[in-house]
Amino acid sequence: MSKNELELTFTSLQTELAGYKYEPLKCLFEYLWNSFDAGATEIKINYILPETGIGDIYSISIEDNGLGWDFEKQKNTKTFLTSTKQEENNKKAKKSLPRGRYGRGRYVFIWIAGYLEILSLGQRLTLRQNDIVVKPEKYENAPKKGTKVIIHSPGEKFSNMFFNKKTLAEQIALEFCWLLKQNNRYKIFINDEQIDSRFNISYESFFGKEVFTDDEDIKSIKDFTLNGNIVIWKDKPPEWSSFFFLDENNNEISVQSTGMNKQKDNFFHSVYIISDFFKISLLEDDDIEDSQQTFGDSSKKKIKKNLIRLLRQKLISIRKSYLIKNFNDIIAEFEKEHILPNLTEMGIYDEPSFKELLKVAYTISPSLFIGRNSREQRFICATFAGLLSSQNNDIVKIVLEQLQDLSEVEKKELLEVLQRTTLSNIVKTIKEIDNRLQVIDNLRELVFDFENETLESKHLQKVLDKNFWIFGEQFRLFASTEGALKNTLLRYAKDVLKIEDPPITTTSRKEVDLFLIKTLSETETCQRNIIIEIKRPSKIIGKEEYDQIKSYSTEIMKESICNSTNTYWEFYLVGNGYDGTIDDAIENAKNHGEAQKGLTENIKNGRVKIYVRKWSDILEVEWKHKMEYLKEKIQTQAKNIHYENPQEIVEQYTKTK
Repeated sequence: MSKNELELTFTSLQTELAGYKYEPLKCLFEYLWNSFDAGATEIKINYILPETGIGDIYSISIEDNGLGWDFEKQKNTKTFLTSTKQEENNKKAKKSLPRGRYGRGRYVFIWIAGYLEILSLGQRLTLRQNDIVVKPEKYENAPKKGTKVIIHSPGEKFSNMFFNKKTLAEQIALEFCWLLKQNNRYKIFINDEQIDSRFNISYESFFGKEVFTDDEDIKSIKDFTLNGNIVIWKDKPPEWSSFFFLDENNNEISVQSTGMNKQKDNFFHSVYIISDFFKISLLEDDDIEDSQQTFGDSSKKKIKKNLIRLLRQKLISIRKSYLIKNFNDIIAEFEKEHILPNLTEMGIYDEPSFKELLKVAYTISPSLFIGRNSREQRFICATFAGLLSSQNNDIVKIVLEQLQDLSEVEKKELLEVLQRTTLSNIVKTIKEIDNRLQVIDNLRELVFDFENETLESKHLQKVLDKNFWIFGEQFRLFASTEGALKNTLLRYAKDVLKIEDPPITTTSRKEVDLFLIKTLSETETCQRNIIIEIKRPSKIIGKEEYDQIKSYSTEIMKESICNSTNTYWEFYLVGNGYDGTIDDAIENAKNHGEAQKGLTENIKNGRVKIYVRKWSDILEVEWKHKMEYLKEKIQTQAKNIHYENPQEIVEQYTKTK
């Protein structure tokens, strides 16, 4: 017995085949692969379900039209871990078949059945759990060609697989789809119904020799046909993504990886290249000198290399389109899981450009995003936002090299996109930042420099109508001093909540200064609103003003349409200062947090909150840090313009552009 052989015992089988113990489907595949290894083109799986549909299947047979198995002649019937297929594999390198090398597949029955009966070439071989020594015998009813394997007394888990024929067919199709697609002579049947693997095809593209007319070497094979197709799979087959070189009868001559495996991009593919040219050219030894491999005026090896190069380019193009198509699903998931960073805090005001950058990064290196946990994805997205805001290509290159081992071509492409994004959006971004700097300075002048002259409706209201971002980037303006509260709520019910005939009960004729609502996306489940009451800077806020904002809260929360569990309301009373009444209210509510923001009431578990806010806190504390950071980064300042009165400031926001 050679050193590669192992004497058959039940214990040795259990040890060597431990990986199959809990994998009944994997055991079935072993017998199907054995059939294909034996040259079969058709495999028939047959079984009979119990008439009642309840109970166990008595036996399952797998029959093929392959070369058969001569038990007497083949040495691997007496030992384990040796097989004549191993010798064939060594002789025929770089081919898909045979799959088996160690003669192990036939013995997986120990995990799925009571015993195994193998019929082939007029012989019968019976393998039992307690007697696995090979003892072939003559058997008249055995097929003269091909092999029939009968799995007797199948175990419960193995037997149960056959009760759901559709699921079983899909699982087999997934395992063998790439092989069934390679040659239409390959067929697998379950109870006379052919398995169709086309359901796993996501995309298919056919090509002929005319696609490669720009390549002189390929054009030189005039007397030979050349065609094929590229298949993109929905789910991953067990075979690597490969180029399959086939002759004119779709017989495999050789196989070679496409070089696009292990990229974590779910781009599973097979490329079938069919030509009678391969039957002659690719069977020769690769070590033969090119000068001895001439075909016409060209090297055969060179033709093959050029063909692979051109097909790989086509694959890259298809892959890019495939990934771009998938990107929308990826970004939607990121938004749903709050993976994306707060762009405005990083000085980015062009969200489409940021998403475009992520899309390009994803198409170049999907593994940056796929197969990572949410924490890693947040970090990567935040890193790209930082790169976009920095506008420093040296930093971009360093970080990219650290994040992923990109090729030089990929780095160059991504950097070029970053550069294009900068050029196309830098003016717009700086203009927006410059505008915000100016708004902050203008509001400072209105509430501090012109404290006694500035009025809420005539001055502050007109500036804030165009710059409500002061109170929250994610909100949009819904209403601004547009009539009685009842009319505002009626429009809110119809336009936002989509209620045509809302039951509004309030009779209040008071007008709210600003009504902001959060722009909802399809993935969000709650509605957020802010009601803002502005007081002129010279007014010290006290009980009277506070009662006004509280009355808004009371009136609104009386309405059933405003009081759902997924609707949140915040009420802001804003001025330059407040008296002791407000100080006491903030102190009494400090156990809810947000005292620094002026929280005075937290109602209905946080669904309703009231704040009294100072302009100094909003303009100096909240926005000053952000503005100073942006000033430093883009080295811009608000325009130094001298205004004589509040009206001059307001005019630049109200004049027609």
